[in-house]
Amino acid sequence: MNSRSPRHAAARRLSAPFAAVVLLFLAFLPLAASAQSLPGLSGGSSAPAETKTDAKADEPSLDDLIKILENDDTRKKLVESLKAAAYEAPANGDAGKTAPENADKPAEIVRSLPGRVAEYSRMVIGAVVESFQEVPQYINLSVEMLSGARSIDIPSILQAILPVALVALAVFAILFLGRYLERGIFSRLAHRAEHAGPISKLAYLVLSGLIEAFVVLVSWACGYLVATLYNGVRPIFAQALFLNAFLLVEMIKVGLSAFVAPNYPALRLTPFSNRQASYWYFWISRLVSILGYTFLFVAPIVQWASTQAAAAATQFIVAFGSLCLAVGLILKNRGVVRERLKRARKNGDTSFRAFVHALVGQIWWVLAIVAAISLFVVWLQSPEDGLSFVAVAAGKSVAAMALGGLLFSVLSRMIAHGVTIPQELKYRLPLLERRLNGFVPKLLTIFSIVVVLVVVTYIFDSWEISRFGTWFASNTGQTIVSGFLGALLIVVVAVAIYLGVSSWIEYRLNPNYGKVPTARERTLLSLFRNAFTITLIVVISMLVLSQIGIDIAPLLAGAGVVGLAIGFGAQKLVQDIITGAFIQIQNAMNEGDVVELNGVSGVVEQLTVRSVGLRSVDGTWYLIPFSSVDQVANFSKDFAYYVADIGVAYRENVEDVKAMMVDAFEELKGTNVGENLISGFDMWGVNELGDSAVVVRGRVMTKPGTQWGVGRAYREIVKRMSDERGIEIPFPHMTIWFGEGRDGKAPPIRLRDEARNRPRIDGRTAETAETAGRDRDDSDLSRHGTSEADGRPIPPDATDIESASGGRG
Repeated sequence: MNSRSPRHAAARRLSAPFAAVVLLFLAFLPLAASAQSLPGLSGGSSAPAETKTDAKADEPSLDDLIKILENDDTRKKLVESLKAAAYEAPANGDAGKTAPENADKPAEIVRSLPGRVAEYSRMVIGAVVESFQEVPQYINLSVEMLSGARSIDIPSILQAILPVALVALAVFAILFLGRYLERGIFSRLAHRAEHAGPISKLAYLVLSGLIEAFVVLVSWACGYLVATLYNGVRPIFAQALFLNAFLLVEMIKVGLSAFVAPNYPALRLTPFSNRQASYWYFWISRLVSILGYTFLFVAPIVQWASTQAAAAATQFIVAFGSLCLAVGLILKNRGVVRERLKRARKNGDTSFRAFVHALVGQIWWVLAIVAAISLFVVWLQSPEDGLSFVAVAAGKSVAAMALGGLLFSVLSRMIAHGVTIPQELKYRLPLLERRLNGFVPKLLTIFSIVVVLVVVTYIFDSWEISRFGTWFASNTGQTIVSGFLGALLIVVVAVAIYLGVSSWIEYRLNPNYGKVPTARERTLLSLFRNAFTITLIVVISMLVLSQIGIDIAPLLAGAGVVGLAIGFGAQKLVQDIITGAFIQIQNAMNEGDVVELNGVSGVVEQLTVRSVGLRSVDGTWYLIPFSSVDQVANFSKDFAYYVADIGVAYRENVEDVKAMMVDAFEELKGTNVGENLISGFDMWGVNELGDSAVVVRGRVMTKPGTQWGVGRAYREIVKRMSDERGIEIPFPHMTIWFGEGRDGKAPPIRLRDEARNRPRIDGRTAETAETAGRDRDDSDLSRHGTSEADGRPIPPDATDIESASGGRG
């Protein structure tokens, strides 16, 4: 299975932070929401709705305030009166009361970020303390609601539910039949999605969710039709309640099924195993069914057939049972979830993310139980308004987390899989895939962070903890958001331009496609790429700063002043750039040329606007600034010469030496270095009468950079021919004196048998090996150091340069 591959493991690690954020939100949001003014709640009191309505009858309505705000004149007057009230000094009687209160928290501190955090923390702690203090009140409310169970009229309830039985039977029969038929479609979709990409897999998942929703709608329509035929007219009250509850509950379960995909792992985008997905879908769907059908169908039927107190008792029994079931599930799975969250930490991951996961794994079950109890308490305080608020907020939160988690999972998988390009395009642009994988995952990571922030802000707005939606609609919010999106768009466009230009340069430098670039083109394109990259970074940085609201005019002015100061202080850098520019204009050297700079010879591997990089024959890499270059000796410019200085003994005939040198050249043309010869052999004759040799000089024109290999091959042939023809190549001699006795005679020299003691090479004598070496075919000769195996020229050393510049050889 691909789920165990390293990339999928990376996707699971990337989606773990989102799950941790979700867990913390589920724990603390109900408490924070209970601290706010919920609809229908007034400081936790359970006063009847009629009393509240009477108390507020004389107060101005919300419609009056809306009318005042819609009129420009009245709105201005309201603002002026509010400003006057805000800056009006307190009365003498109130000064003593308000001064101590405001002395501890000045307006500046409260409006600052630390002040707001402190106020929010104080509010949450106060809500928790108040909740613990009201535990006896919650117990009394529970007993009061449970006391209504005595008024439950079971016969009347059964009589009211009886007409629903046939409709329920038809609805669930059609639902089970549709789910049985949809298995084949889901199997084919899962088979296609098994090796599909993230986007295609998401499309298959959405399609499967639409098919499931269509089955639910068909079942609901069939139930509505059966109820209509049964009654002769439209469905009765109980049947309509059931059909509405069925549609809502089953649609919630469809969304849950699309999120975890319990039976088809190939369609699953969330980091759940098959066992975990099936387990949690089973229990969560059962809780949704129990609570949904109870509050939407059973409780209204009980209220209609019995009393309001009986309906409240039914809701309390089911809600409390669901709370106990949820707490039992949390306690049962606390060890499994803890070990899963601590897995990275145990495997040696020491990152902050792994530490947070391990910490959450230790306390997650406490947070989850607190969240469940908080939801139950909020419902208990106000079964009508509190339940609707919590249900809507929880539904929005779950939907946001489900959609955000799905998007986050898709982005995580795309980041883990990376970007692949077709093989033909990879041949043309070998570095394009690496560049894309360097930019696209980072861009997707930014999108993932944006998804998490949007989900968090939406959840906060749903629980009325913050007003991010209002802030987004304000001028400040729109300015900040538009600036951020504009800066992100500029960066994306800049990355696209950089990839396009770099890919074009890479394609132009690729010798396997199109016209083979010259050394001059390679040099200029490399310099252009460096200059373009620097210019693009500077321009994009200025545009991004301007987009996010920073005035770049002072920055540009300051950059000009700083540039002037740097120009005075960095004269060496300016000299490097100017000298390098003139060297490039004169085309003194290009990449791949063999040059000598400041006594260092090597192959030019890198040319920038201020320096040149050389690779010598022993592999040493030299970086030489242009300002230190006094002269450039280019051995690869147009053509080269190999100068052959052959020293022979004074007793040899010069004409025989000339003939040998010409014959050696003719043989050289038939070797593997003959393709590097451009001209014939120029015989110059005796060039020097040295101390111990007569030097005869000749010269031959070669291709640039190959003169040293030609010289090595030529010297090998001359050595062999001089041995064959008996022409002596002199060398310095040394006379050894063994001394003499009193009688004037020298002691005898003891010599070994040369033939018997001659060293052997691979079972042959040295003479036999030497003769065999002479008889080798010229095809066995090497390239004589002309070029590397990959075709790059081999740089010369001091001996090569000396021999090519008129030295002996």
